[in-house]
Amino acid sequence: MQSGEAEPSAPPSPFWALLALLRREPGMGWLPCGSWSPGGVEVGSRRGAADELSQVPEKCPLGPWPLKTLLLLEDSGDNHLWQAYHEGLKNFIAFREGMALSAIWPIPVDQVREFLIVMESQDLPPTKIIMYMEGLSFISRMVDHPDPLQDPVICRMTSRLKCRTGPSNDKDSPVTIEVLRSLLGTLESVCSSPYECVLFRAMFTVAFFGALRIEEMVANHQNTAQPELLYLSDLQLTEGGANLRLHTSHMSQERFLIQLRLSRETWVCPVEALRIYVAARPQGEGPLFVHSDSMAVTKREFLTVFRRALGLAGLPPNQYGVHSFWLGTVVTAVSHGYSDEAVNRIARCW
Repeated sequence: MQSGEAEPSAPPSPFWALLALLRREPGMGWLPCGSWSPGGVEVGSRRGAADELSQVPEKCPLGPWPLKTLLLLEDSGDNHLWQAYHEGLKNFIAFREGMALSAIWPIPVDQVREFLIVMESQDLPPTKIIMYMEGLSFISRMVDHPDPLQDPVICRMTSRLKCRTGPSNDKDSPVTIEVLRSLLGTLESVCSSPYECVLFRAMFTVAFFGALRIEEMVANHQNTAQPELLYLSDLQLTEGGANLRLHTSHMSQERFLIQLRLSRETWVCPVEALRIYVAARPQGEGPLFVHSDSMAVTKREFLTVFRRALGLAGLPPNQYGVHSFWLGTVVTAVSHGYSDEAVNRIARCW
């Protein structure tokens, strides 16, 4: 290099590249954008950084010494981690712009849910998706915003992704409407009698459209008290639908009502399936879903039929579990743009 030529400035570290990107977001202009080396030696202009820090809010999330806090934060992780978080934020912003969503901080939970579903639909590795989500969590907490990963739906979805990266066989891929159609098409081959076909068609469709939990549909063991289990008296069939009153509600003393409506696609209509089932069901009060001998369907029996149907439909049974119908309903609601309040009500997240 010839004498008198200025040396090229070093590129910002991944941590400061992350902050520079974040600084362009609404309400984040107080963050410094100067580049600093890991050892704290100035690479950019200290005067510029000092001027920027003079714009820090009086109650700064990073405390009275924000720059020192940021330098300590940088040292707390390696460059690979900050690079992944930076990449995750870039992808989230690109997703938000592509979907024409508002740029808002704190990040709306429904945006994070949709981002998660889009990443899964793009077949990104679960480890990468988890890292991106942890990055959004870290950034939110760093600036004293609510952690989006505390949302029950997002928490459940990320837990499922973590299961896919580990040795556990207890996985819960979502049952989507396409999966439901495939399952229903296998019942005649899987079930032992026409009555069982009618029974499991009703169970599968109601589980999906009603976002039911496993303990509300089936008995853990025969002849064992189970407060959450639905009974025939909890079902009301009407001209245009069906109502289910659940035994579990944390909102108030009033029982939670699930309203099912007639579907134009008769094949997957839960109301039509319930009407046919109730007409064939043995008479007398008892659990809603029973075999022809009036014995309640157990969790083991439900999973046996479910997994056989998955296998016959060409789907991996070990990727689905007891929460797959509930999760499929929630994922479908998010992907169809339901409001945050509506998704929480469907998922019963309270």
